Amino acid sequence: MKTLAGKSLFITGTDTDVGKSVMTLALALALEKAGYRVGVFKPLQSGAYVENGKLTAPDLALMQNFSKTILCGCSYLLQGECSPALAMKLAGTAFFMEKIRRDFAALQKKCDVVLVEGAGGLLCPVHFGEHLTMADIIKALEIPCVIVARSRLGTVNHCLMTDSIAKKYGLQVKGLLLNRFPETTDDIAVRHVCEEISAYTQTPLFCLPELKELTAENLACLFEDTIDRIIG
Repeated sequence: MKTLAGKSLFITGTDTDVGKSVMTLALALALEKAGYRVGVFKPLQSGAYVENGKLTAPDLALMQNFSKTILCGCSYLLQGECSPALAMKLAGTAFFMEKIRRDFAALQKKCDVVLVEGAGGLLCPVHFGEHLTMADIIKALEIPCVIVARSRLGTVNHCLMTDSIAKKYGLQVKGLLLNRFPETTDDIAVRHVCEEISAYTQTPLFCLPELKELTAENLACLFEDTIDRIIG
């Protein structure tokens, strides 16, 4: 029985380059392994590059390198290593929230579960004129989210700030995902990070170990035992 069918989840982070794409990929592969048809949606992708004469979304290319059956979609594909708002301004691209809602709904119809990957963190600018941020995208799609964070000094502050902002926006946070969490460490801050975060929020914590090799099987195993708790 596909108990997670019809569910969607937004993957955001405490910052850029914290591992959102790898965590999204791992969640998608775990869902596929469990028998679900999975879609991955990028509302806005900046940093696109030209390949074979057309723009390519790097985050979605990563998904398709590991699985040819993950369905991918993107509403705004933009060049420039910068925020979506700046990339759209420089390109002269008009922004419409309804386009994102429509594209998301179309992908939902084709899949059991849709994972939505954001850009940057919750306050990453989406549209300057309307003062929209990535948190507004999550709110518009009306889906829960998880927050990906680095496992190092500073993680407590970054997690609690992002968790607090999410709740101020009225978002449902399903979990804080501590990426590349070491099995053992001499770093006192990392050793006690879960204890410290849990003292200030009831949001569930998930510590994901660093993988020696990024294979489809290894990535899927990261969430094999927790996928129901995170998505459900």
